[in-house]
Amino acid sequence: MSEMKKAWLLLQDGTLLTGRNFGASGTVIGEVVFSTAMTGYQEALTDPNYYGQIMIQTFPMMGNYGVNSEDFSGKAFMKGCIVREWCDTPSNFRMEGDINTFLREQNIVGLCDLDTRSLTAKLRDKGTMNGMISTEEITDIDAALKELAAYKIEGAVKAVTSEPAVQPENSDGKKVAVMNLGSTVSAVRELVNRGCDVTLHTACEGIEAFESADGVLLSEGPGDPAENTEAIALIKALIEKKVPLFGIGLGHQLLALAMGAKTEKLHHGHRGASQPVIDLRTGKTYPTTQNHGYVVTGLDENAGTVSHQNVNDKTCEGIRYTAIPALSVQFRPVGPGAGQDTGYLFDEFLSMIR
Repeated sequence: MSEMKKAWLLLQDGTLLTGRNFGASGTVIGEVVFSTAMTGYQEALTDPNYYGQIMIQTFPMMGNYGVNSEDFSGKAFMKGCIVREWCDTPSNFRMEGDINTFLREQNIVGLCDLDTRSLTAKLRDKGTMNGMISTEEITDIDAALKELAAYKIEGAVKAVTSEPAVQPENSDGKKVAVMNLGSTVSAVRELVNRGCDVTLHTACEGIEAFESADGVLLSEGPGDPAENTEAIALIKALIEKKVPLFGIGLGHQLLALAMGAKTEKLHHGHRGASQPVIDLRTGKTYPTTQNHGYVVTGLDENAGTVSHQNVNDKTCEGIRYTAIPALSVQFRPVGPGAGQDTGYLFDEFLSMIR
């Protein structure tokens, strides 16, 4: 490994830390968040839900099994990546390259040689905050802090869905239209595996793209749910037509907003692969994959009931609606092959479709 040059991290509370640079060089500002996942760094780096953010990986090493495009979630949108250590000698029979080269190609600024667990503890205590990574020494702290205070993630959904989505192969099964809000890979795979005829559309295409479907899946996505007024209005129109709906992640939040609930920003968000969630109907707890910073609150009891709850902080993780044919969850439902076995939610959604 060639000698790495210094790089700096400045947090919104004035904390200034020095580490080493890998990946791309430069200066970036983003919302600093942490992920507790021990594996899956390829999926995380290419997860559109990290749009406008700087990710801290709490697991001490990244890159030990290289990178493989088959495992990507989509296109990389995060601003920066912070790790304790990155591996310059990866080993895996499937790998196509190394993490350092991948970050340079994707223009993601990397920072290593920091105490990432101490940094995570700070964010857990003080909450998510903005930060700046720079490969040039930050000398004017006051000016930099003003930039951090002014930074806000806006227009996230439109930014990550500007390119046409790849259409999966059609089948003769139930017709499901996916409202692509930024992240659809695993959900589309689950639907196709169940024999569905899946098409992907963005909210800006209007109701014509969705009303002929047997059901609509509202996908994951990044950013503040309340700013997606166009998508919320479209969901309200689908509700009026009694189209069966299944919301995941951001889709869960937008469906709740369309039904009169509210959303609030969490103290430090849920990001990782083992967030414990209990299905209140069965009493069974599942380790779930999540990546979000907002939570649904204020659900009208006449509209539906909370179906799933986060074991750690008791926040809403799912809703089964009674007033409309719909359900939604905050986490990513996956089949048993991923060791989480929450794919039954797709079956429940399909049972709503006549």
